[in-house]
Amino acid sequence: MKRRYFSVIIIRILSFGNGCFSGSSSSVPVPGDAEPVVKLAREDLASRKGMDKDDITVVNIEPVDWPDAGLGCPEPGKMYAQVVTPGYRILLSYKKEKYKYHSDKENRVVYCESRY
Repeated sequence: MKRRYFSVIIIRILSFGNGCFSGSSSSVPVPGDAEPVVKLAREDLASRKGMDKDDITVVNIEPVDWPDAGLGCPEPGKMYAQVVTPGYRILLSYKKEKYKYHSDKENRVVYCESRY
């Protein structure tokens, strides 16, 4: 009896977890304040590479304090404000290829050509 009850609880927990992210095209949970920049990164990647944005998944996302407004991917010859900029390091995936984006916490994402 106890074993069956335990199994039912585990199944419900797993079902709940799977339902939380259905339709989000994410394989990892995205913090609520990061959703806008993740959406921008997915849209940029889809446009840049001619992909369907719904097929792009979030592999990893982590908060970062970038040392300047270049968000860790400065463009050659461009100057950036030397101010600590909170944001995210975002790793996206499409058909086993991974793509790196850096963001601030507002509305700016930068595609970093080098891949993980």
